[in-house]
Amino acid sequence: MLASAAGELPPLKGWTIEPKWDGIRVIAEVTTRRVHLWSRNGIDKASGFPEIVAALEAMRDDDGSMVLDGELVAVGKGGKPLRFQALQQRGQVTTRTALVVFDCLAARGDVLTAEAWRGRRSILASIVSAAAKQDVRLGASSPCGSAGAKRLLAAAQKEGWEGLIAKQMDAPYIPGKRSPFWRKVKFEHEQEFVIGGYTLPTEGTGRQHVGALLVGYYDDAGVLQYAGKVGTGYTRKTLEMLGNAFAKIAVGKCPFANIPRAKASSEWVRPVLVAQIRYNEITDAGILRQPVFLGLRDDKRAKDVHLEEQTGGAALADIMQCGGARLAER
Repeated sequence: MLASAAGELPPLKGWTIEPKWDGIRVIAEVTTRRVHLWSRNGIDKASGFPEIVAALEAMRDDDGSMVLDGELVAVGKGGKPLRFQALQQRGQVTTRTALVVFDCLAARGDVLTAEAWRGRRSILASIVSAAAKQDVRLGASSPCGSAGAKRLLAAAQKEGWEGLIAKQMDAPYIPGKRSPFWRKVKFEHEQEFVIGGYTLPTEGTGRQHVGALLVGYYDDAGVLQYAGKVGTGYTRKTLEMLGNAFAKIAVGKCPFANIPRAKASSEWVRPVLVAQIRYNEITDAGILRQPVFLGLRDDKRAKDVHLEEQTGGAALADIMQCGGARLAER
């Protein structure tokens, strides 16, 4: 189940808010034989997260087979979730991870997708511990208007969270669909973009392999639209990795429909790689301003990358009222 853009939020009575986790979304399918961690594009991530698999196997011994929805995140001291770029360092440095679980699709012999969120949450809380140091842990969720919601909003502001998810507590789980029952409220400008090419390093920069990425997104007609150059956010190891990857998918023709006049230093690749990018804003011409590369994503298909609607000021005001004693009513 996917969240819709916040847009104009409905009255928030009967809704709950949760952190928008900054990692890799997975469905954990725990059967008597195996544990799978399915990404959105159908890749099983289980082999890359043996500690999560072991924790889910231990849970299976107590509660049997189950299907859980959650996010793989990097964690720091005390088990505190970190940002997406920390997860990218896994394999290069010792990075601990956790699976933050926020929904339950099946458990104890029952399929739960038709149940209301509050019923699924109750079952989930009886299976998964909320302890911060657990490898598999229950994600925070607080009904709007509660003291917990006030604390969540305060933490989001203080710690600079990417955003929040608002969920209607009486709604079912609709697999594979983008639903208005879940609303995504983003505090930052960050999303995926498709890599269609790159510039070569300019003389004297001391950089090898890649100068800047040329990125874009697919419009409603399925056409790849250019969104700008991304020249910061790289380590030497990242540039080497990108250079090796681009050598395997090089093409002779620009894949973008609307790129400005290309310089001779531009090289083109098949638009199959997806990058996570943070940026300041998008100009009226559709170009990213001050973009920063955060990492590659192998959990999302390039064809599914579209320009996301930004959270407006009215939606931000509405979600902030979620932590108050009185809720926004229209």
